[in-house]
Amino acid sequence: MLSLIRRVALPLSLGCIAVVCTAGSAAAQKWAAEMFADSKHDFGIVPRGAKTEYRFEFTNKYEQPLHIADVRTSCGCTSPRFEKADVKTYEKSAIICEFNTRAFVGYKSAVITVVIDRPSYAEVQLQVEGNIRSDIVTEPGEIQFGALQPGQEKSQTVRISYAGRNAWEIKDVLSENSNLGVSFAANSPTRTRDGRVEYIMNVRLKDTTPVGDLNDQIILKTNESQYNLVAIPVRGRVLPPLEVTPPNAIGTMKTGTTWTGRIVVKAKEPFTVTNVDCEDSRIAVSAPEGKKVLHVIPIKFAAGDKVGAFRQKITIKTDLPKDGVTHTSLMGNIVE
Repeated sequence: MLSLIRRVALPLSLGCIAVVCTAGSAAAQKWAAEMFADSKHDFGIVPRGAKTEYRFEFTNKYEQPLHIADVRTSCGCTSPRFEKADVKTYEKSAIICEFNTRAFVGYKSAVITVVIDRPSYAEVQLQVEGNIRSDIVTEPGEIQFGALQPGQEKSQTVRISYAGRNAWEIKDVLSENSNLGVSFAANSPTRTRDGRVEYIMNVRLKDTTPVGDLNDQIILKTNESQYNLVAIPVRGRVLPPLEVTPPNAIGTMKTGTTWTGRIVVKAKEPFTVTNVDCEDSRIAVSAPEGKKVLHVIPIKFAAGDKVGAFRQKITIKTDLPKDGVTHTSLMGNIVE
Protein backbone atom coordinates (compact mmCIF):
# COMPACT_ATOMS: atom_id res chain seq x y z
CA MET A 1 0.00 0.00 0.00
CA LEU A 2 1.29 3.43 -0.88
CA SER A 3 1.72 5.64 2.17
CA LEU A 4 1.66 9.42 2.07
CA ILE A 5 3.34 11.32 4.90
CA ARG A 6 -0.11 12.42 6.02
CA ARG A 7 -1.32 8.79 5.76
CA VAL A 8 -3.71 8.90 2.80
CA ALA A 9 -4.84 5.38 1.93
CA LEU A 10 -5.06 4.16 -1.65
CA PRO A 11 -6.62 1.03 -3.20
CA LEU A 12 -4.84 -2.16 -2.10
CA SER A 13 -4.94 -4.24 -5.23
CA LEU A 14 -5.54 -4.25 -8.93
CA GLY A 15 -8.70 -6.20 -8.18
CA CYS A 16 -10.13 -3.25 -6.29
CA ILE A 17 -9.36 -0.97 -9.20
CA ALA A 18 -10.98 -3.32 -11.69
CA VAL A 19 -14.25 -3.28 -9.74
CA VAL A 20 -14.59 0.51 -9.92
CA CYS A 21 -13.31 0.60 -13.52
CA THR A 22 -12.14 3.94 -14.92
CA ALA A 23 -13.19 6.08 -11.97
CA GLY A 24 -11.27 3.86 -9.53
CA SER A 25 -8.22 3.85 -11.76
CA ALA A 26 -8.21 7.64 -11.90
CA ALA A 27 -8.59 7.89 -8.13
CA ALA A 28 -5.79 5.39 -7.59
CA GLN A 29 -3.42 7.50 -9.69
CA LYS A 30 -4.34 10.85 -8.17
CA TRP A 31 -1.55 10.46 -5.62
CA ALA A 32 1.03 10.83 -8.41
CA ALA A 33 -0.46 14.03 -9.84
CA GLU A 34 -0.51 15.59 -6.37
CA MET A 35 3.31 15.55 -6.28
CA PHE A 36 3.50 18.16 -9.08
CA ALA A 37 3.28 21.88 -8.38
CA ASP A 38 1.65 22.48 -11.78
CA SER A 39 0.66 20.46 -14.83
CA LYS A 40 0.29 23.04 -17.63
CA HIS A 41 2.59 25.63 -19.17
CA ASP A 42 2.17 28.11 -22.01
CA PHE A 43 5.44 29.21 -23.63
CA GLY A 44 3.59 32.07 -25.31
CA ILE A 45 4.94 33.41 -28.61
CA VAL A 46 8.60 32.53 -29.14
CA PRO A 47 11.00 33.23 -32.02
CA ARG A 48 12.39 30.52 -34.25
CA GLY A 49 15.48 28.90 -32.74
CA ALA A 50 14.86 30.12 -29.18
CA LYS A 51 16.02 27.71 -26.49
CA THR A 52 12.71 27.29 -24.73
CA GLU A 53 12.16 24.81 -21.92
CA TYR A 54 10.10 24.43 -18.76
CA ARG A 55 10.64 22.44 -15.56
CA PHE A 56 7.64 20.64 -14.06
CA GLU A 57 9.00 20.21 -10.54
CA PHE A 58 7.70 17.59 -8.14
CA THR A 59 8.45 16.25 -4.66
CA ASN A 60 8.15 12.66 -3.48
CA LYS A 61 6.06 13.21 -0.35
CA TYR A 62 5.45 9.51 0.19
CA GLU A 63 7.18 7.07 2.49
CA GLN A 64 8.28 4.75 -0.33
CA PRO A 65 10.96 5.53 -2.92
CA LEU A 66 9.61 6.43 -6.34
CA HIS A 67 10.84 5.38 -9.78
CA ILE A 68 10.06 7.02 -13.13
CA ALA A 69 10.01 4.34 -15.80
CA ASP A 70 9.38 6.51 -18.86
CA VAL A 71 8.46 9.94 -20.17
CA ARG A 72 6.81 10.21 -23.57
CA THR A 73 5.30 12.97 -25.69
CA SER A 74 2.35 13.20 -28.05
CA CYS A 75 4.19 15.59 -30.38
CA GLY A 76 7.73 15.86 -31.71
CA CYS A 77 7.52 19.59 -31.07
CA THR A 78 8.39 18.89 -27.43
CA SER A 79 11.25 16.76 -26.08
CA PRO A 80 10.75 15.67 -22.46
CA ARG A 81 13.34 14.23 -20.06
CA PHE A 82 13.48 13.55 -16.35
CA GLU A 83 16.09 15.01 -14.01
CA LYS A 84 16.43 11.77 -12.04
CA ALA A 85 14.61 8.44 -12.26
CA ASP A 86 14.90 7.35 -8.62
CA VAL A 87 13.43 9.82 -6.14
CA LYS A 88 13.61 9.10 -2.42
CA THR A 89 11.24 10.33 0.29
CA TYR A 90 11.13 14.17 0.38
CA GLU A 91 13.51 14.40 -2.58
CA LYS A 92 12.75 16.77 -5.46
CA SER A 93 13.06 16.12 -9.17
CA ALA A 94 11.66 17.56 -12.39
CA ILE A 95 10.31 16.71 -15.81
CA ILE A 96 12.05 19.07 -18.24
CA CYS A 97 10.17 19.86 -21.45
CA GLU A 98 12.05 21.51 -24.31
CA PHE A 99 10.08 23.19 -27.09
CA ASN A 100 11.61 22.32 -30.46
CA THR A 101 11.64 25.78 -32.01
CA ARG A 102 14.13 24.90 -34.76
CA ALA A 103 12.14 22.14 -36.47
CA PHE A 104 8.57 23.40 -35.91
CA VAL A 105 6.67 26.64 -36.52
CA GLY A 106 3.20 27.90 -35.71
CA TYR A 107 0.99 26.95 -32.80
CA LYS A 108 2.01 23.64 -31.22
CA SER A 109 0.89 21.71 -28.16
CA ALA A 110 1.88 18.44 -26.57
CA VAL A 111 0.75 16.10 -23.82
CA ILE A 112 3.63 14.69 -21.80
CA THR A 113 2.93 11.36 -20.08
CA VAL A 114 5.06 10.51 -17.05
CA VAL A 115 5.02 6.77 -16.29
CA ILE A 116 5.74 5.73 -12.69
CA ASP A 117 6.20 2.03 -11.91
CA ARG A 118 7.21 2.14 -8.24
CA PRO A 119 5.91 2.11 -5.55
CA SER A 120 2.70 1.71 -7.54
CA TYR A 121 1.90 2.12 -11.22
CA ALA A 122 0.59 5.54 -12.22
CA GLU A 123 0.61 7.95 -15.15
CA VAL A 124 0.67 11.73 -14.89
CA GLN A 125 -0.18 13.93 -17.85
CA LEU A 126 1.42 17.34 -18.31
CA GLN A 127 0.59 19.84 -21.05
CA VAL A 128 2.66 22.45 -22.88
CA GLU A 129 1.77 24.80 -25.71
CA GLY A 130 3.19 27.75 -27.59
CA ASN A 131 3.38 29.62 -30.87
CA ILE A 132 6.69 29.52 -32.79
CA ARG A 133 7.15 32.41 -35.21
CA SER A 134 9.15 31.51 -38.29
CA ASP A 135 9.66 35.15 -39.32
CA ILE A 136 11.55 36.14 -36.14
CA VAL A 137 14.94 34.68 -35.23
CA THR A 138 17.15 35.51 -32.23
CA GLU A 139 20.86 34.79 -31.92
CA PRO A 140 21.62 33.35 -29.43
CA GLY A 141 18.42 31.43 -28.78
CA GLU A 142 18.42 32.37 -25.09
CA ILE A 143 20.04 35.00 -22.90
CA GLN A 144 22.36 32.96 -20.67
CA PHE A 145 24.33 34.79 -17.99
CA GLY A 146 25.80 31.66 -16.42
CA ALA A 147 27.08 31.73 -12.81
CA LEU A 148 27.77 35.10 -11.19
CA GLN A 149 29.01 36.31 -7.83
CA PRO A 150 26.72 38.51 -5.70
CA GLY A 151 26.99 42.13 -6.79
CA GLN A 152 28.39 41.20 -10.20
CA GLU A 153 26.94 42.85 -13.31
CA LYS A 154 26.93 41.20 -16.72
CA SER A 155 25.66 42.00 -20.22
CA GLN A 156 24.84 39.97 -23.31
CA THR A 157 24.16 41.02 -26.89
CA VAL A 158 21.25 39.55 -28.84
CA ARG A 159 20.66 39.86 -32.58
CA ILE A 160 16.96 39.96 -33.53
CA SER A 161 16.08 39.39 -37.20
CA TYR A 162 12.69 39.78 -38.84
CA ALA A 163 11.78 38.66 -42.35
CA GLY A 164 8.62 40.46 -43.42
CA ARG A 165 7.20 43.90 -44.06
CA ASN A 166 9.47 46.94 -44.04
CA ALA A 167 7.53 48.83 -41.37
CA TRP A 168 8.06 46.17 -38.65
CA GLU A 169 9.28 47.66 -35.36
CA ILE A 170 9.99 46.72 -31.77
CA LYS A 171 7.97 49.29 -29.84
CA ASP A 172 8.86 48.22 -26.29
CA VAL A 173 10.63 45.59 -24.21
CA LEU A 174 8.83 44.25 -21.14
CA SER A 175 9.97 42.26 -18.11
CA GLU A 176 8.63 41.64 -14.63
CA ASN A 177 12.22 41.45 -13.36
CA SER A 178 13.49 44.91 -12.34
CA ASN A 179 17.07 43.58 -12.28
CA LEU A 180 17.12 43.33 -16.08
CA GLY A 181 17.98 46.34 -18.21
CA VAL A 182 17.69 46.60 -22.01
CA SER A 183 19.14 48.98 -24.59
CA PHE A 184 19.50 48.95 -28.39
CA ALA A 185 22.47 49.79 -30.57
CA ALA A 186 22.41 53.40 -31.81
CA ASN A 187 21.87 52.37 -35.42
CA SER A 188 19.08 49.85 -34.73
CA PRO A 189 17.11 48.87 -36.65
CA THR A 190 19.04 48.21 -39.84
CA ARG A 191 18.10 46.36 -43.00
CA THR A 192 20.28 43.51 -44.21
CA ARG A 193 21.11 42.69 -47.84
CA ASP A 194 18.50 39.93 -47.93
CA GLY A 195 15.79 42.36 -46.77
CA ARG A 196 15.56 41.47 -43.08
CA VAL A 197 14.93 44.03 -40.36
CA GLU A 198 17.64 43.62 -37.73
CA TYR A 199 18.00 44.90 -34.16
CA ILE A 200 21.06 44.60 -31.91
CA MET A 201 19.86 44.47 -28.31
CA ASN A 202 21.98 44.60 -25.16
CA VAL A 203 20.53 42.90 -22.07
CA ARG A 204 22.12 43.77 -18.73
CA LEU A 205 21.80 41.84 -15.49
CA LYS A 206 22.18 44.41 -12.72
CA ASP A 207 24.39 44.09 -9.67
CA THR A 208 21.25 44.19 -7.49
CA THR A 209 20.13 40.72 -8.63
CA PRO A 210 19.49 38.55 -5.54
CA VAL A 211 21.11 35.20 -4.86
CA GLY A 212 19.45 32.23 -6.57
CA ASP A 213 18.47 30.86 -9.96
CA LEU A 214 17.33 33.23 -12.68
CA ASN A 215 14.69 31.66 -14.90
CA ASP A 216 12.91 34.57 -16.51
CA GLN A 217 12.08 36.14 -19.85
CA ILE A 218 11.91 39.45 -21.64
CA ILE A 219 9.01 40.26 -23.95
CA LEU A 220 9.44 42.11 -27.24
CA LYS A 221 6.36 44.19 -28.02
CA THR A 222 6.07 44.86 -31.76
CA ASN A 223 3.84 47.14 -33.83
CA GLU A 224 1.82 44.24 -35.22
CA SER A 225 -1.92 44.00 -34.64
CA GLN A 226 -1.73 40.40 -33.37
CA TYR A 227 0.92 38.01 -32.04
CA ASN A 228 2.88 41.10 -31.06
CA LEU A 229 4.38 39.84 -27.78
CA VAL A 230 7.48 37.69 -28.39
CA ALA A 231 9.28 36.01 -25.46
CA ILE A 232 13.03 35.47 -25.15
CA PRO A 233 14.16 33.27 -22.22
CA VAL A 234 16.68 34.65 -19.70
CA ARG A 235 18.66 32.30 -17.46
CA GLY A 236 21.53 32.44 -15.00
CA ARG A 237 22.45 31.94 -11.37
CA VAL A 238 23.78 34.27 -8.71
CA LEU A 239 25.87 32.15 -6.37
CA PRO A 240 25.38 32.46 -2.62
CA PRO A 241 28.39 33.46 -0.46
CA LEU A 242 28.22 29.93 0.95
CA GLU A 243 27.40 27.01 -1.33
CA VAL A 244 26.20 23.83 0.34
CA THR A 245 26.05 20.39 -1.23
CA PRO A 246 23.58 18.64 1.05
CA PRO A 247 23.86 14.98 2.01
CA ASN A 248 21.90 12.65 -0.24
CA ALA A 249 18.42 11.83 0.96
CA ILE A 250 18.66 8.75 3.13
CA GLY A 251 15.59 7.15 1.63
CA THR A 252 14.08 4.23 3.57
CA MET A 253 16.07 2.58 6.36
CA LYS A 254 15.20 0.13 9.12
CA THR A 255 14.97 0.85 12.82
CA GLY A 256 18.21 0.32 14.72
CA THR A 257 20.44 0.95 11.68
CA THR A 258 22.83 3.83 10.98
CA TRP A 259 23.70 5.94 7.96
CA THR A 260 26.78 8.06 7.29
CA GLY A 261 27.28 10.82 4.74
CA ARG A 262 28.84 14.24 4.33
CA ILE A 263 28.00 17.90 3.79
CA VAL A 264 30.25 19.96 1.52
CA VAL A 265 30.42 23.73 2.16
CA LYS A 266 32.45 26.09 -0.01
CA ALA A 267 32.98 29.81 -0.54
CA LYS A 268 35.00 32.10 -2.76
CA GLU A 269 37.40 33.00 0.08
CA PRO A 270 38.80 30.92 2.99
CA PHE A 271 36.53 30.65 6.01
CA THR A 272 36.14 28.80 9.29
CA VAL A 273 33.10 26.74 10.26
CA THR A 274 32.37 27.93 13.80
CA ASN A 275 29.37 25.72 14.59
CA VAL A 276 27.12 23.03 13.11
CA ASP A 277 23.82 22.50 14.87
CA CYS A 278 20.81 20.19 14.60
CA GLU A 279 18.03 19.76 17.16
CA ASP A 280 17.51 16.06 16.32
CA SER A 281 19.55 13.93 18.72
CA ARG A 282 19.68 11.11 16.15
CA ILE A 283 21.92 13.27 13.94
CA ALA A 284 25.60 13.54 14.90
CA VAL A 285 27.49 16.35 13.20
CA SER A 286 30.34 18.66 14.27
CA ALA A 287 32.33 21.60 12.90
CA PRO A 288 35.55 20.77 11.02
CA GLU A 289 38.81 22.52 11.88
CA GLY A 290 40.83 25.00 9.85
CA LYS A 291 40.28 27.96 7.55
CA LYS A 292 39.84 27.05 3.88
CA VAL A 293 37.59 27.56 0.87
CA LEU A 294 36.02 24.08 1.08
CA HIS A 295 35.00 22.09 4.15
CA VAL A 296 33.74 18.50 4.32
CA ILE A 297 31.48 17.89 7.32
CA PRO A 298 30.87 14.22 8.27
CA ILE A 299 27.30 13.40 9.32
CA LYS A 300 25.85 10.30 10.98
CA PHE A 301 22.22 9.33 11.53
CA ALA A 302 21.14 6.64 14.02
CA ALA A 303 17.59 5.48 13.23
CA GLY A 304 16.63 4.24 16.69
CA ASP A 305 13.16 2.71 17.10
CA LYS A 306 10.98 5.65 15.98
CA VAL A 307 9.11 4.79 12.76
CA GLY A 308 8.09 7.34 10.13
CA ALA A 309 9.32 9.97 7.70
CA PHE A 310 11.51 12.82 8.91
CA ARG A 311 13.08 16.04 7.69
CA GLN A 312 15.52 17.87 9.94
CA LYS A 313 17.23 21.23 9.44
CA ILE A 314 20.97 21.57 9.96
CA THR A 315 22.41 25.05 10.60
CA ILE A 316 26.00 25.82 9.61
CA LYS A 317 27.65 28.98 11.00
CA THR A 318 30.92 30.45 9.71
CA ASP A 319 33.15 33.47 10.34
CA LEU A 320 32.28 35.12 7.02
CA PRO A 321 31.29 38.73 7.79
CA LYS A 322 28.31 38.77 5.42
CA ASP A 323 25.75 35.98 4.96
CA GLY A 324 27.93 33.63 6.98
CA VAL A 325 25.09 31.33 8.07
CA THR A 326 23.52 28.69 5.84
CA HIS A 327 21.13 25.77 6.20
CA THR A 328 20.61 22.33 4.76
CA SER A 329 18.35 19.37 5.53
CA LEU A 330 18.55 15.64 6.14
CA MET A 331 15.48 13.64 5.18
CA GLY A 332 14.34 10.06 4.95
CA ASN A 333 11.94 7.41 6.19
CA ILE A 334 12.31 4.78 8.93
CA VAL A 335 10.46 1.45 8.85
CA GLU A 336 10.45 -1.59 11.10
